[in-house]
This record gives sequence, structure tokens and C-alpha cells, in this order.
Amino acid sequence: MRQRRGHGRQRPGHGARSPGTRRGTRAGSPAARGPRRSAAALTTACGAALLLAAAAPVAAAPGAADERDVQLVYCLGPAHRADLVAAGVRLGLLRPGSGAAGPGVRRAASDGRLTVEDWADRHGKEFARACSALMAADSEAPAPAADKGGDGWLATFGTALLLSAAGALITLGGQLSERIASERRELRRRLVAEEAAFRSAARAYLTGYENNPRTDHTAVREAREALAAGLFRVPGPAARRRAARQVAEGLPLARPLPAARDGAVLGTDARAEEARTAGRAVDVVPGSVAELDRAPGYWALRTVREGSAPAATREAAG
Repeated sequence: MRQRRGHGRQRPGHGARSPGTRRGTRAGSPAARGPRRSAAALTTACGAALLLAAAAPVAAAPGAADERDVQLVYCLGPAHRADLVAAGVRLGLLRPGSGAAGPGVRRAASDGRLTVEDWADRHGKEFARACSALMAADSEAPAPAADKGGDGWLATFGTALLLSAAGALITLGGQLSERIASERRELRRRLVAEEAAFRSAARAYLTGYENNPRTDHTAVREAREALAAGLFRVPGPAARRRAARQVAEGLPLARPLPAARDGAVLGTDARAEEARTAGRAVDVVPGSVAELDRAPGYWALRTVREGSAPAATREAAG
């Protein structure tokens, strides 16, 4: 008996990983839709916009047939036929005495007479030259751009391309600046929240320590570690990162306050003094964190100054 196609093929269960999905990342999760995909989509969209904007002048550039039609309609119209013949005479293309009607026109290179229509049809270059001059000189008519072998539309193409590129760069720069500002605002918000949580835990611990030297220190340690991790993520110039690292490493209450010293148990007064000293160090933390939020120009200048300082001074500062 012929086996059915697909026999033995296992179907993925509820816990199986579907093909194409990386282990540890769910399809559609925020990790899968990271900033790389957004940046790639933005770059693709800007590239498409550039190509469309660059191709627009080429599509809009008038061809030779269109220009010929404009000349025929304009210069052979009843209102401009006489001016066309006069322009041909002035340019030396037609002989004096040529008229728009009646016997017609006489070319400078021939004694025969032609109608204006025949002249335009048989001697298109002469007609085009006279008509272009007439259209350019007539203040009531739009002066066509002179034929420069395609340089006109090429210059328009280049200008449009540069303008489109500049617009795309400005847009990308604005979006990048907004994204950086948003990330910094979010980091600032988290630092403020983590700093407040650390101070709250420290005050509760110090109050309890004065009464009981064995007060649990776990909440203070966890809040301190969270604040230190946020400080180590502070972006910006090197001087700002160094300052944030110093604040993180100098956070007080890394360990519980002592219950005894030199083999003697600390009394209530001694513990109160220990708590006051630690409390003063805790009160300095908000100002140190707020100092990191100074203007970027300040940190850039400070980075330059620290970079030009001797190596020993830099090591002492950072």
C-alpha cells in the first residue's frame, strides 16, 4: 500500500518552536521589533522618496515633439503669423517683402515662394529658430528655455535631487534627535524614581538601626544596586559618564552599619551618631544625580578640558 504523503511528519505542539523564530524571542514581541527594523524601514522609505523625487523632473521634462507642437500652435496662430515672418526677415532666414498671406514667403536661400505652413513643414530648423526668437521676445508668451543639449532638465534633475536629499537628511536628523531626547528623558525619569526609592529605603533603615542594630539591610542594598545600574547607563560625553560612575561608586550604605566596634556593642547614642553620619551622605545623593542633568555643552567643554589635562590629573578625576 502506498504510504500517504507526509506520513511520519511531526506537527509542532503547543510548546514547539515555529520555523524562523529565534529561540528565546517570541514572534511579534518588542525584542523582535527592535530599533533596527524601524531604522531599516525608515531608510527604505527615504530611499524610495529620493528616487521618486529625482525621477519627477525627468518625467516632467518636455520632449522635442511637445516643444514643436507649442511652436506650431503659437507661431502659426492668426495673431502671430505676421510677427513670425518679421522675425524670420530680421534673422536673415526670409527675404524682405515676404508676407504672412498672399504670395507667401521667400527664403533667403531660394527664390521660390512658400506658404508659412510649407515653410514650417519643409524647413523646420529655420521655422523653429524664428518661432523661438519670437516667443522669447514676446512679453505675453512664456519664454521657453533655450535648448542646451539637455542641460536644462539635467540641471533641474540635479537641483531636485539635492533638495530631496537635503530634506531627507533634515528629516532623519530631526527623528534621530527626537529619539535621543526621548531616551534621555526616560533615563532621567528612571534615575529620579530610583534615587527617590533609595532615599526612602535608606531613611527607613537608619530609623530602624537606631533602635535595633540588626535591622534588615536588604531593601537598601537592592535600591542602591538599581540606582547604581541606572547611573552606569548615563550617556553623553566622557566627562559625564565619568561623573556618573563616581556618583554610583560613592553611594552610601553599601553595607549594613556596624552593630559593634572594637569588640564592644554600640549603644543607642553611638548608633544615632552612625545614623546621622550616613543620613548626611544620603542627603547629598539627590544633588549629585541632578548635577548629571546639566546642559550637553557643559559636559562637552568639561570633556575637552579633562582630555587636555595631564594623565595623572585624569586618573585622579576618573
